[in-house]
Amino acid sequence: MTEYIVKLGFWLRAYDSITIEANSDVAAIEAAKVAAKRAMESASQPEHIDTDDRREGIIAYIDRISSTGKEPVIENVPFDDDRIHPQPGG
Repeated sequence: MTEYIVKLGFWLRAYDSITIEANSDVAAIEAAKVAAKRAMESASQPEHIDTDDRREGIIAYIDRISSTGKEPVIENVPFDDDRIHPQPGG
């Protein structure tokens, strides 16, 4: 029997809070978008990660283990429906 390493990637719901200041609702929306983008690019841990509902995933790679080391088999294999961005009418 051959052994394989399978690396999975899946998306979770993560929640974070930020505080902004603005002179109007319109300005608050724009400031929130800037702050949200900055938070998305941050490597810091969010306030809450919902692990109860794992969503959309991909098999990042499958490597075969051999006597000479790891040998790539395949990369980027979808294995689940896209529940984050469902198709219209689906």
